[in-house]
Amino acid sequence: MARSASSPPLSLGRFLRDLVFVLGSAGLVVAAATRWIAVPWAVGGSSMSPTLKDGDRVIVALFPYRRHAPRVGDVVLLEGPEGLPLVKRVASVDPRGSVWVLGDNLAESADSRTFGAIPAHRVRGRITWRYWPLSGWGSIE
Repeated sequence: MARSASSPPLSLGRFLRDLVFVLGSAGLVVAAATRWIAVPWAVGGSSMSPTLKDGDRVIVALFPYRRHAPRVGDVVLLEGPEGLPLVKRVASVDPRGSVWVLGDNLAESADSRTFGAIPAHRVRGRITWRYWPLSGWGSIE
């Protein structure tokens, strides 16, 4: 597309200003999305095998539990003892706002059998999708 004769040439200063604006805007969108919408996560360990394996890459939806408590059967990312992030399945929820979580591989899992119930506010999000490895691509049930 040809530039009209009346438009000024693009100066280096204007180019840099526009570039900073575009990159800054993109950064804000990414920061907001990873704060309120979803984050990628790498699963560590074998406690959730066969559902999730060590090294699987998943998407954690951060918004589902803003409206309701975790539900039995949900695979969640939570803040475990000493603030350690854990991936577990919700086994039960009580009216006092606590969740009991278990690993799918009970023989290899440190879970609520070890550390007790977790307050629901420590559940960070629901694991919704595996994107790596490609052979396991799909939703998490």
